[in-house]
Amino acid sequence: MKKIVTGFCVLLLVGCAQQKSIQEPEKQPEVGKEVPVVEPSIPEVITPEVKPLPEVKPVPEKKPKPVPVVTKTKDGKLILGAQEWVWFDEVQAHVKVKVDTNSKVSTIGASDVQNFERDGKSWVKFTSGGKSIERPVVRWTKSNGEDNKQAVIKLRTKLGELNEQTEFILIKGSGVTLGENFTRDVAVRDPKRNYVQPKVK
Repeated sequence: MKKIVTGFCVLLLVGCAQQKSIQEPEKQPEVGKEVPVVEPSIPEVITPEVKPLPEVKPVPEKKPKPVPVVTKTKDGKLILGAQEWVWFDEVQAHVKVKVDTNSKVSTIGASDVQNFERDGKSWVKFTSGGKSIERPVVRWTKSNGEDNKQAVIKLRTKLGELNEQTEFILIKGSGVTLGENFTRDVAVRDPKRNYVQPKVK
């Protein structure tokens, strides 16, 4: 009997509690009062400090030093190749010449050779390399076994540091050869090279 009464009392209390909660009206906000708006807080984003990478400078490529062109011997003589460029004042041009130290005297190929006198001296007019040239005759010489005399003239010859009045024998044909009379004591020939000396005027 006590159990029944106790259970009944429990049920009665639970029912009263539920009724009370149903009867209590929800609290309404008072009219005329502003309801504070609560803005949602945004968490602060912390940006990590990024340090710039050190600038990497490209390493310049090391260019090999140009090997200087040897144009002189140790004792100061000019080195000449088998062929060189020579400046002749008389024709105002560079002329390709052959260097031949086996020839005693330099030669120049000539055509239309004409002998004449000027002021009582012997002169010669000739064509070489398409240019007409007139020069006084220094002397006459004979070629090997030939009866015809060949005129020897002087031409201003500029090659490298050399600037000389050089004797040339006028021969039939074409081309210019620098012989021993030009190279003696001042230059040596390297037959394995060409155009060793720079062009000069």
